[in-house]
Amino acid sequence: MKLPFNLLDVIDNTPGSAALTGTVRVLGFGERDGINIVWVIDFARRHPEKKTQSKAYARKPYQLEVQYLSNLIISNRAYVLKLQTNAALSMKDEDRLLACAKKSAELKLLKRFQERDFHYEAIRPLVCHASSSIPRLIDELMADGSFAYAVKTRAKELNISETSLRSWINKFWQGGSQKNALLNGYENCGGKGVEKKQEKKLGRSNRLYKAGIRNSRGYPLTKEDKERLKCGFLLINRETPPRDAFLLISGVHWANHVVNKDGVVRAELYEPHLRPTFDQFLRWGAKLNQKTVSQYLLGTSRWSQSTATKGGSERDSIVAIGQQSMFDGTSSDVYCTSFSSRLIKLPPMTRLILKESRVGLIYGLYLGWEPASPNTALRAILNGADPDKDAWARRWYPDYPAGAMPSMLTRAVLGDNGELKAQEPTEAEQQFGFSILFTEVYRGDRKGGIESQHHADHSHVDRRIPGSTKGKPRKRGETHPAIEGLLNYAEYMRELLKHIVWHNCEQEVPDLAPDEMLLEQPRIPPTRINIYKWLKNKRLDVSIPVDYEALRAFCLPYVDAVIRKNGIYLVAKIHGRKMRLPRLRYSSQELVETGLLTQVKISGKDIRTRMKFDDSDLSQAWLPTRNGMIRVTTSERDRTILQKMTFGDWISYWKEEVLQKDLMAGEREQAAFNRVLERSVTIAQARSEEAAELALLPKKPSKRSLISNLDKNKKMELELLRQQDKAMTTAQIVTPQPPPGEKEATASAAELAMQAFHASAIPT
Repeated sequence: MKLPFNLLDVIDNTPGSAALTGTVRVLGFGERDGINIVWVIDFARRHPEKKTQSKAYARKPYQLEVQYLSNLIISNRAYVLKLQTNAALSMKDEDRLLACAKKSAELKLLKRFQERDFHYEAIRPLVCHASSSIPRLIDELMADGSFAYAVKTRAKELNISETSLRSWINKFWQGGSQKNALLNGYENCGGKGVEKKQEKKLGRSNRLYKAGIRNSRGYPLTKEDKERLKCGFLLINRETPPRDAFLLISGVHWANHVVNKDGVVRAELYEPHLRPTFDQFLRWGAKLNQKTVSQYLLGTSRWSQSTATKGGSERDSIVAIGQQSMFDGTSSDVYCTSFSSRLIKLPPMTRLILKESRVGLIYGLYLGWEPASPNTALRAILNGADPDKDAWARRWYPDYPAGAMPSMLTRAVLGDNGELKAQEPTEAEQQFGFSILFTEVYRGDRKGGIESQHHADHSHVDRRIPGSTKGKPRKRGETHPAIEGLLNYAEYMRELLKHIVWHNCEQEVPDLAPDEMLLEQPRIPPTRINIYKWLKNKRLDVSIPVDYEALRAFCLPYVDAVIRKNGIYLVAKIHGRKMRLPRLRYSSQELVETGLLTQVKISGKDIRTRMKFDDSDLSQAWLPTRNGMIRVTTSERDRTILQKMTFGDWISYWKEEVLQKDLMAGEREQAAFNRVLERSVTIAQARSEEAAELALLPKKPSKRSLISNLDKNKKMELELLRQQDKAMTTAQIVTPQPPPGEKEATASAAELAMQAFHASAIPT
């Protein structure tokens, strides 16, 4: 009779059945006292106390009667799972390492492999035949009386606990007697999606804390605080904007309440670092009321890449030089030293390169400590178009051969969705006539030529220089690469230029050369520069002629700015936050003629932009537009104040001003709270008086009747005001004034407002 299950099948209870203790795996068959038995082992079980966790220890196998288990399946009290193979467990180690998107993930995976191999080697002599990886039969092991002693001896030999060794054996059997079953499950740790208790304020620190004026980062929210913010969020309506609702709920829950002898309650808000911020109010109020959850699924680059190939090459569509180039950046991976001292170490630099697609020439370069950005990308393009590149290169490499890096501006620049995908490169693209093309996200293979160039540069230059990181993070105990750094900027640049000269002028690449060139006599060495010159002589050069002076002006240093309806204001980081700098307003007649100011006035939205200007001269700047660079200047009033100041001086001044403003934040919010409270009481009282008047009328007036006599009502109101003014003037003449020094026992407007506010119902 054929059994309804097989070896290594996974069996579980059907819904409503509890015949088995849970999911089990079939490990083998045997016979005891003439009865056929089956050995099974439990899968991982939920922890009885920690519901989000599984038990760490795997239980040992146990036996069931074959007939009993068969009857459970036949009677539909249990069923065999159609278990999908875990791809991660069935992949080769090399394939899993190649699938890692980052080096850090690769190192973590290597560590997991090392732990797995150690566990497997520890149990292999116990569960496998001698000197092999063939698992022993489970029935044979369970019948072996010396197995328990062997486990104990092996544990002492390896200096590990017997419990751990048995757990590894059981996990090995749980996974179907395969090595990858011993991989740890660290990727499942962390309690994903579980809200954690706040011990300190989340998010960035405030400016006062960074400046050392206050010793508190802010107020950490409790669960009760979040519920209060949720209730306060319900106060927002057309009459109560978000900030007013925030102040009202703060006055209820995060304030000291003082009751005077007349029963008037006054609220004094806590210091800003002792209560929630407005940003916390917006975040948790919206989150808890709308109950939305944003889920982001981020896969590795290989998952998004297509594995299909058409047997082509990235150069198949490139027929002429100057038709397209590839742009990308990387780190130099080398720690350098300062010009002034070899003991002053400097971090690795940013290296951006331009590589012509048809021939593979490196013709544009940026190397420096500024991070990769649109500006540094334009500077690499500017270097590629420099007609006097030989003089530039000979500053560091005196023996630089003429023409080793030709000057050109290609018709198209192919890059990823990084430095070139910004407003400034787009303006340059429109102004100078070249195109910027972008590869799809996670499709670096679309520009594989320049990606492989990075590997070649690291291999031939970076890793052969003292101070190289070797492309790997430093491990604990290893010498920091910065300690071994020796070369300064000029020396490193010379080594890099030597490599570029070898790449362009000495390395032969016959696969890139046209057939006619290879057949010419005398032989022309098929180097990249020779192929470039041969194609250029054949008039296969379609690069764009460019006004280099205009391009250089376009690539001047820049600063963030914002266009408003009355001019352009500079934007700078003040204590880590960007803000619009007051007084620095730039304008000109050319700016007015562009229509940008009119556009802002019509739309009501400011336009973010960037301006070119000299840090030491705040009186003028240049704004890049589609029609070229236009000059803008500050007003005469501002020039008098700023003519002796630098941009750094002006930023330092406003840093002090911002700190002073933050110190006064509590007083300002208290005053704003009083105004909001008084206004809300006034509105509530007016609404109640309106309701009382309507209650006295026999019939509720229509909406049309309320707005039909507006002009007549205005005349009557003006006459009433005149009569009131006359009566008040007469009363002031007749009414005697109180004796000087006598204080009236009347409550302030704020106290009356607070009393009326607490007397009314507060929505929760």
